[in-house]
Amino acid sequence: MSSSVFSPTSSSVVAPTLLSDLSLQTETEQRNAEMVIAAARALRQELRQDQDAADDRGIYSAGIHRKMLEKGLYDITTPRAYGGLQLPLPVLMAVIVEIATGNPGSGWSFALAAQHTTTVAAHWPEEVQREALAGGSFLAPHQFARPGDVRAVDGGYMIDGDYPFSSGSPYSTHVMISAPVRDAEPGDPAAPDYVTLLIPREGYNVLDDWRGSFGMKASGSNTVRFAKRFVPGAWVIAGIGDDVTTIPGGVTLHNDGLYFGRLEAYHPVGLAAVAVGAARAAIEEFTTVVKSGSDKLSGSAKSDDPAFQYTLGLASARADAAEALVYAAVDAYTAVGRRHLATGVSHTRTELTRIAGLGTSAMSLAESAVDSVFEHIGTLRVVDGTRVQRYFRDVSTLRTHGRFHPYTVAVAHGVAMLSAP
Repeated sequence: MSSSVFSPTSSSVVAPTLLSDLSLQTETEQRNAEMVIAAARALRQELRQDQDAADDRGIYSAGIHRKMLEKGLYDITTPRAYGGLQLPLPVLMAVIVEIATGNPGSGWSFALAAQHTTTVAAHWPEEVQREALAGGSFLAPHQFARPGDVRAVDGGYMIDGDYPFSSGSPYSTHVMISAPVRDAEPGDPAAPDYVTLLIPREGYNVLDDWRGSFGMKASGSNTVRFAKRFVPGAWVIAGIGDDVTTIPGGVTLHNDGLYFGRLEAYHPVGLAAVAVGAARAAIEEFTTVVKSGSDKLSGSAKSDDPAFQYTLGLASARADAAEALVYAAVDAYTAVGRRHLATGVSHTRTELTRIAGLGTSAMSLAESAVDSVFEHIGTLRVVDGTRVQRYFRDVSTLRTHGRFHPYTVAVAHGVAMLSAP
């Protein structure tokens, strides 16, 4: 990919270098990659202007959503067989960074709805994929934090109850629910005790209840409600790709390591891309303050003060390192799928946890960049209504995501390393 994808106004110095090495097979792929990244960047100012309103409504505006639809931002990883763009994961990560630089909460909502296309294309039967993905843009939050009520019935499953924190649900076309099956016998392969259901939009209601969060107020993490909804068996898979001995069928079906389908490795990286966007946004605010401000006592320019220079340089370096890790992680992720296509060699648990660790390390670096800005920009710059306060609250809320907390991922990686032959 040509580095011309990234304009001189891009805040990233990492992305041009890394993305220029992508092997895009055709000029059409090249143009599509350039188009979606430029379209996401063009939304940055509108997302910034929408920040307060997005916090109030809990999601980015319908107008921004329409522009994302029109520019194909939701179709980046949809297989070409279903009318999608089927672009490499670094392109999606770059788009998430751009959107999150405009508003981290909006980036979270976009990421947690748009990045699950690869999961469906990895694990579900081809006929279900075609019905779900070929009818237009696919947006599906994946809810796994609440058990709800899922029961096996004749021909499928019945789902009932409320599932909160379904990030990205207001504009969703589908929702994915991972939950234990009530009264299932553990160990019976014909009747799994844990399943993931894919449900079209007409099968659930999105409640207008995303209120009171400390941060990520624009993440669209509403509750989805089911009223004894029947889900056909073809639309339900056992677990969620947690069998480490096989490669999902989507890799061979679509001939692309993109559809590797290992959520535990991939998902932390998408969250890290959101954190990188927040760091970029905070650094932009800090740079503006330093360039325009002066010391209250001496009158000297802040830009001449080594303390401000240090903070800016440190935060920027950490954001760059975080973004580099994001692209390295998704490249390593798809490389495992490509290796399977080429050699038949499957992946290991250590490989998956190592990739997840790249994601959580990127998150930590990006969060520390925001922390540095927050600590040094000045008290008056972090009062209610300021952008830097919002960015600090957003990354602080991201830190509370339990399943992909750095501690959880590090322990899993340590266990995998110690149990490897």
